[in-house]
Amino acid sequence: MTTAPAVEPLTVRALLLGSEDSAPGVLAESLQAHRAAAGVIPGGRGLTPAAGRAVESELATVVNGFLDLDLVALVAAGWSRYRALTEAARRTRQYPGSEEVVALATHRITSAHHPSVDLLVDGAPTATVGVDLTVVFKITGLVAVVRDGLLVAVRSGQCAVEAKLAVRDIVVASRKGRLDLPATLRLREPIDLLPGRAVPPPPPFPPAPPPAPPNVRWGHQ
Repeated sequence: MTTAPAVEPLTVRALLLGSEDSAPGVLAESLQAHRAAAGVIPGGRGLTPAAGRAVESELATVVNGFLDLDLVALVAAGWSRYRALTEAARRTRQYPGSEEVVALATHRITSAHHPSVDLLVDGAPTATVGVDLTVVFKITGLVAVVRDGLLVAVRSGQCAVEAKLAVRDIVVASRKGRLDLPATLRLREPIDLLPGRAVPPPPPFPPAPPPAPPNVRWGHQ
């Protein structure tokens, strides 16, 4: 496993496999090297070696398509479940124009995905290939700025990220990297911390109390 800074485009594919253009070829080579596709079609179904390599190549192309996941979007999905941030988002959305600065303790966000690929030979299904993708973020020293229910800036914070891809329970790619959260989020749109959630309107101000009656005393001389 190697460690490297994550660079644009900030996708799981770029982190795991490097260049977007070469990713399918790199993945196909890894599948072959780990024999992850060996015997995937029961009995080989009469496939020639060349046909078998073609199946591996197509499998790599499909799996590669699963990796087009934005790293910052995965982090944001985790933050949308983080109580301190969602509470700040609710308060600032209730009162437009308000802003809160939230400091978070060290925390981890895990994003797990389990797609599958159905293989067909002569139009008939022959096998289902399971794919497991896990991305883990460890974030320290995060200071977030929330305004109108949106995460608008990160003033500090370090983020280590580790991705692991397995095909048929065989790890074919894994890599560690780093995200510069303040620099990354400055270049992107604000992140909605309350996607699809209705926020109640702010409570009305209580009515002003009625004026006190004049202090008048009646008496006789």
